Amino acid sequence: MKDCGIVKDLLPLVAENMASEESTVFVKEHLETCADCKAAFDTMKAPVETEPAAPLKTVKNAVKKRGWLLAGLIACLVAALVIGVFARLMKPIVIHSAYEAFESVNIQSDRICLYQTQNTNLIAEREGRIVYVAAYTTLWDQWTGKPTAWFSTELELDGVDAILFEPYDGTDHEILYQRDGYAVEAGFALPRLVLNYYFLIAAIGTAILAIVWLVLLLMKKEKARRVLGVLLILAGSFVIAFLAAGFPATTIAPVRELAFVLVIALLLIGAGLCGRKLLRKE
Repeated sequence: MKDCGIVKDLLPLVAENMASEESTVFVKEHLETCADCKAAFDTMKAPVETEPAAPLKTVKNAVKKRGWLLAGLIACLVAALVIGVFARLMKPIVIHSAYEAFESVNIQSDRICLYQTQNTNLIAEREGRIVYVAAYTTLWDQWTGKPTAWFSTELELDGVDAILFEPYDGTDHEILYQRDGYAVEAGFALPRLVLNYYFLIAAIGTAILAIVWLVLLLMKKEKARRVLGVLLILAGSFVIAFLAAGFPATTIAPVRELAFVLVIALLLIGAGLCGRKLLRKE
């Protein structure tokens, strides 16, 4: 129809409600009789869904990913710091003398009562018919103190030949109790050294990995260097964890110390992997 050209020129204005009333009426009357113009008008009125530009979407996703990595890095470091401080405050400090550990020792017919000095904790381990007692305090106990100066630990004497206090300093154990007719053999105990071996393995492994990593860097072996970088993060995290929570590595509570070291090391590994991804260029 001859009006189609005029109508198609007016369609954008009508679709946007920018045409005059007379033009709008004219166009609508035409659309009632012209299928082609009606289809063109419907297309203009249909909502258009637009996708963000691919480069912009990529940048947005990259920024979001870096934000999560940065949050993970900070969270792991803060958690490792808090747990490391707690482990250091609660690390056992051995008391090397029964005189310093106990206010008094009361032996009864069926038990022995050990009255501890303020801020003193006890560890009692039975081996056969002998009980070994060790005493320790912590930085937290020394700094905070306790309102009560008397703490008592009771040990049953049934089936016990001797109760020995271990100074853990290379000197002979001190006798707290021995059954009549039983002779205590000479001996002494030292703090357990098992964590020293773990620390030594981690330190040597970290040093070797660091040297190999530098060699690969000079040789420009990027792929091998990336794989080795992950191993270096693992070994280095354990070294830092030992220094933070387990140093000095000699201890009377190896399981406790090792648990703290493992938790801190895992957090440091998480922080290291997040930091590694943040530093990567791609």
